[in-house]
Amino acid sequence: MIRKELLELKEILEKEKNALMNGAVEEILKWASYKARLANYLKDKEFTPEEEEVLKEIVSINERNKKIIEAGLNFVEEAYKFLTHILYEREFYGKRVEKINPQLISKSA
Repeated sequence: MIRKELLELKEILEKEKNALMNGAVEEILKWASYKARLANYLKDKEFTPEEEEVLKEIVSINERNKKIIEAGLNFVEEAYKFLTHILYEREFYGKRVEKINPQLISKSA
């Protein structure tokens, strides 16, 4: 029999994916917090072979969600660079403004 926490974790990852796809930030944070608590609870447990299979599925789903998050962050970073380029590459009084290469302080920004 598979322990309920593993099944809950798998379900939470699916809900997290849906929140990521919909850009529901508050929901993403809620599921991330719940996911962390479940993972922390499960971290030192022994698992049956059947549970190990569920864990493999969970890892796969989590990796997929990670890729969605990374794609979103890359999009935000590129949009930031594009906007910054427009703002800092304009001309003032016939002289070009010195190019500035702004950097994000954190990928989580």
